[in-house]
Amino acid sequence: MKRRLLVIGLAVLLAVVGTVGVLLYVRAADDRALAGREAVTVLVAGKRIPAGTSARSAQEAGLLRSERMPAGTVPADALKSAADVDELVVSSDVSEGQLLVRPMFVTAARLTDGIEIPEGKIAVTVPAEAWQRVGGLAKPGAKVAVFDSFNVLESKPGNTPAGDGLQNQHDYNKATRLLLTDVEVLAVQQEKAVEEGTVGKALVTVAVDQAGAEKLIHAQQTGALYLALLGENPDVKPGAGVDNRSVFGG
Repeated sequence: MKRRLLVIGLAVLLAVVGTVGVLLYVRAADDRALAGREAVTVLVAGKRIPAGTSARSAQEAGLLRSERMPAGTVPADALKSAADVDELVVSSDVSEGQLLVRPMFVTAARLTDGIEIPEGKIAVTVPAEAWQRVGGLAKPGAKVAVFDSFNVLESKPGNTPAGDGLQNQHDYNKATRLLLTDVEVLAVQQEKAVEEGTVGKALVTVAVDQAGAEKLIHAQQTGALYLALLGENPDVKPGAGVDNRSVFGG
């Protein structure tokens, strides 16, 4: 019986010694990895952090953890403490293990249903068929120009909107002009779709300033809006536009 207890005790002792040895080896490996390089403590996502979660809530829910990393591999805006962004919220979902950096956090007032409204801008939504939003290619994050097609007020010089909507009568002169340039698309909500892809009517939300919002809302009520995707260095400038008389260079 004593011999059996001695064997069990030796087995337990060997297991403890082995575990301690492994831990010391891992710690030594970490020290070797950081040897000669300054180490800093940074925050990473211990678990997935849903968009709209404040730093304080994430800390209290155990969604954050600290890690030691070589200073040379850490960006300057990496967070070292949740207190640095205590009341701010993440603007989009953060994956487990992802390093937390300052630009990920915004004020709660700027975040609505996962959409971040750029500082100094307001969000405006307009309906648009597929052909009015580049066949469905105008997606969140895209920069677009907005054109307006309308009936011309014939009693005034130039292409001035009549304000009566895009009435379809042959004796009306219609015009199309550039309304807004460099507009950011924040969200696109499909109202309906077919199997071929994202077509049909959708609600397009864009970021504009007050003047842009006024133009967009007014044009939506009196004409027809079309979005155009902007490429690199687009040559898009306001002008008189074209109408039925000038569309072919007349």
